[in-house]
Parts: sequence; structure tokens; C-alpha cells
Amino acid sequence: MSQPEETGLIQKFLAPLAGPSGLGLRDDTACLSPQPGYDLVLTVDTIVEGVHFLDADSPFDIAVKAITVNLSDLIAKGAVPVGYLVALSLPHKPDEDWMAEFSAGLAGQVSGLLIGGDMTVSRGGPLTISVTAIGEVPTGRMVRREGAKIGDDVYVCGPIGTKAAGLKCTIDPQWASASGLDDDEIAEMVQEFTAPLTVNAHQYSTLIRDHASASLDISDGLVIDLGRLCDASEVGAQIDAMEIPLHPSVKKLIGAKQFSLVDAITGGDDYLPLFTASVAAAKAINAAAGSTRCYRIGKVVEFQKGVTFRDKHGKPLSLGGRSGYDHFTKQGT
Repeated sequence: MSQPEETGLIQKFLAPLAGPSGLGLRDDTACLSPQPGYDLVLTVDTIVEGVHFLDADSPFDIAVKAITVNLSDLIAKGAVPVGYLVALSLPHKPDEDWMAEFSAGLAGQVSGLLIGGDMTVSRGGPLTISVTAIGEVPTGRMVRREGAKIGDDVYVCGPIGTKAAGLKCTIDPQWASASGLDDDEIAEMVQEFTAPLTVNAHQYSTLIRDHASASLDISDGLVIDLGRLCDASEVGAQIDAMEIPLHPSVKKLIGAKQFSLVDAITGGDDYLPLFTASVAAAKAINAAAGSTRCYRIGKVVEFQKGVTFRDKHGKPLSLGGRSGYDHFTKQGT
């Protein structure tokens, strides 16, 4: 008896990505046992065509983004990935070329960790991909949003605003060219948006687990996500806007007055850890620099002082009422 077509696609393209806990993707469930002395950390994120990616994006790039948005959550908790599940809601039956590209994108980010999932056809609805990622962390060592202390330093783990700028470059390359970017710079910015990579996941997870007092990933914008961390910790923060790391192409766009620092810190989709740590930890954090460089951008203050961003003159930076992306208003707020 021949296999149903769905089963055939799963076995041909997804089963090779499975780890031992996935049971070859031949059962209804997976079976995952944490190591003795470890907790499991679970997260789920959904990306939707027209909201998180464009209909012209390749299956490879879509898969890369679907994994990145989940890995960034695990990293920010100090966890190391040990497995993930993928649920696909497709507008129509996929062909083998699409499945081959999509599975290659998954494999490029995390190898041998797929443990299950689901595939459905929505008959015309948007392509929707939901990933549940599972990580391990030594028992009791997961880093939460709450935990920041007054006097702690605030860090980000990479340049802010590349994805927001990349979206504008993707939608309108001519705008980017007129703003002073050359073809290579435009291509790099587009890649930042369409297929953001997670690099040095284990190193960042370890650094955060060992030194952070509170942490989360930046997904909806530095401003709004910093506010969430501070609310959970019942503290405020004072940020030196001039210390926020920016990609050279983003700086060029800002210099051409076609993009702004406020666009960068409220644009979202950065998928980078944002964490706080004691001043005493600064030396150790700096010692882990290089490929896992972290940037100090401010300090934690009393809750009553709120979250403020200071410009180069030390004055409050006007955000124009913006904070970040809100899924329910469907716009930056």
C-alpha cells in the first residue's frame, strides 16, 4: 500500500531533520527526556504571510526566520535548544521543490532537532508557520524578565534596527539606493529582514545564564520590550541613545535623513537578547566579547523614573508617541 501524499512529503523532506526524540516522525507524538539536573524551557511563535514575511520570500528564508524567532527566545532565557516542532498551514498543497527549500532552511539553523509537527491546507488562507522550540537549562537557572535591580547595567547583543531598515529596503530598493546604499549594502539589509540568522546561540545562552539578572529577546522593538522587562522587574531604565549599536548601513540611512534612530529602536524584529546585569559582572561580560559581543546602553533606575532615552546632549529623546509593534493595532505604536 502506498503512503498518503502528506506522509510521503514528511518522510522525504522532514524526517531526515529529526533527532532521536522525534522517533523518525513516524509516531503521533515525540518523547523527550531532559538531562538529570536540567529544566525544560518551552516557547512558541507563529509567523504569518503578510505580517512577518512577504509572499515573495523564498521557502528557505521563511524557514530560517521561523526558527530564529524561537531560538532568540530560548537564548534570552539562558537555554540551549534540544528540540522543536513545526506546524504548517499552507494555502495549497506544497510541491516537492517548496518542501526541499523549506526543509533546507530549517536544517541550516538547527540540525537534527526536529521532533514533530503538523501540516494542513487552509485552501487559500495565508501561509502560517508555528514553531514550538524546547531548550534545556540547569535546574533553577532560567533567566526571567523579572530580576533587574536598581544600578544594573542594560545590554543588547547586537545592532538594533537592521530588520526595520531591511524591510524598507525589501519593499523599495530604489528608495534605499536613493538614500545612499550600494547594491551590496541593500542586499545585506534585505537579507537581515528576510532571513535573520541566529549565530553563536550556545555562547550567548551561557553568557546570559551566567551573568544576567533579567532578560528577554527584542521582537517588537527595543523601546516596548525594554518597557516589558522593566515592568516585570518593577524598575525603570535610563538609556544613552548614542550607545545603542547600529549597523553601518543603518547609520548611513540615518545620516541621509531617510531613516531615524526612533525608527530603529521602535521598528521591531531584531531578535536579539536584551538583558540586565550587575556592574560587577561587566568585566566578565566584556571578556566574552568578540563573536558574542554585548553592548552596554544604559542602566536600571527607580521604577518611578520610568524608561527614558537620552540624546547626545543628555536630554530626553522624543519618540513621537511610538514604542514598538502591536499585533492588535497592526502598526507601530
